[in-house]
Amino acid sequence: MDILRIIKRRCSIRKYKNKPIPKKILDKIIEAGIWGPSVPSFLRIQPWRFVIITNKKSIGRLAKIILNKAQNSKAGVNILLRTAANIVGNAQAIIIIYNSRDLEKVKSKFKELVINFSTVINKAQLSAISASIQNMVLMAESLRIGSCWLDMSLFCEKEINKMLKTEEQLVAFLTLGYPAEKGRRAPRKPLSEAVKYI
Repeated sequence: MDILRIIKRRCSIRKYKNKPIPKKILDKIIEAGIWGPSVPSFLRIQPWRFVIITNKKSIGRLAKIILNKAQNSKAGVNILLRTAANIVGNAQAIIIIYNSRDLEKVKSKFKELVINFSTVINKAQLSAISASIQNMVLMAESLRIGSCWLDMSLFCEKEINKMLKTEEQLVAFLTLGYPAEKGRRAPRKPLSEAVKYI
């Protein structure tokens, strides 16, 4: 299938059918993620780590963590967290994306590089993780699996990490499921507004 068609067709899906996603499909989505760009290329840092949750009880616990945070948050954040809790609770699978912080492992070997470029490399790691997530979103779309990339879980990083017994840097949730809604794309700016050729 034409990749541009998949990109244009893809939209966030927030409601899912009560139908499990087979492991072989989840594996294909993850495989697309691990083929995201490594940074910097000569260090070959692949800064992502994925935790895949398909157990409904664990998914329910994650939704409850986000809902509890909503109840203790101000109006605007409260609404966004409640919405995120509903999406998470309805998902058939959740890919929790962490920054593995592989840069820390090479600090002693490339001390000068890290001292001079640590801010840039940290941003590059997050860029690579974002590209990895986009790969997974597009692969899910190609397999007719709905997805929603959620950042609201970052408000609950401490509680989520406690549940999952990790201290890694939480980056995002990717909820997955067979679509129970059509979904809509927001209109895009024309090229003339978004692009400047020099």
